[in-house]
Amino acid sequence: MKYAIISDVHSNLEALQIVLEHIRNTGVDKVICLGDIVGYGPNPKECVDLVKAISNVEVVLGNHDAAIIDKTNIHSFNDYAKEAIRINKTLITNTELEYISSLKTINVESGLLFVHGSPRDHINEYLTTLNKLQENTEFFNEQICFVGHTHLPLIYAKLNSGEYYVDNPENNQEFKLLDDRKYIINTGSVGQPRDHDSRCCFLYYDTEEKKITYCRLQYNIESVQKKMSDLQLPEFLITRLSYGK
Repeated sequence: MKYAIISDVHSNLEALQIVLEHIRNTGVDKVICLGDIVGYGPNPKECVDLVKAISNVEVVLGNHDAAIIDKTNIHSFNDYAKEAIRINKTLITNTELEYISSLKTINVESGLLFVHGSPRDHINEYLTTLNKLQENTEFFNEQICFVGHTHLPLIYAKLNSGEYYVDNPENNQEFKLLDDRKYIINTGSVGQPRDHDSRCCFLYYDTEEKKITYCRLQYNIESVQKKMSDLQLPEFLITRLSYGK
């Protein structure tokens, strides 16, 4: 089975459209979205509608998705994120809110675990340290867990021997997954990359070949920034798209 796995769209319609076009042209059996369709960007409604319309898609809830339906306390959000959620709420309808409310926080299929944050805390935990990655391998039984949330593409592997390694993937880089280790794999972000590469980031996973392929795509950043400026979204959120950080 071939999966396309995307995460952290963040209301960035131009980025999402480019990614979905690539997925259609590549051909996959299923699309997995690891949450945070909304937040930060200018097109929450359109992005939810586009994800919802994908044939054979599974979506899990992200922390910004939870925030827009008042399912999580946003006191931990920074001021930029809070303001973006406030503006996003004015741009979305009950139809989209009902869809987001229907999302679960975890998906398990084909021996794979899919969550937004981490196996330990499905929505909120950021796997940004080696210690957190190591601890979280004890919180799932599947061999492979796919996560988003940090906006940073990453492959963490813990071998049966107890050894581990971390890879920071590059565009079109392929990884063969081996049977003697457990993996936590971050897909990166479609709509707001933070690894100093402004291109959208997502991945493909072929279960038969046990092969991961990362993909980076250019999109029209200036168009998104113009819409964000028109909506008076925070300047920091606008400029960071240019630098991928």
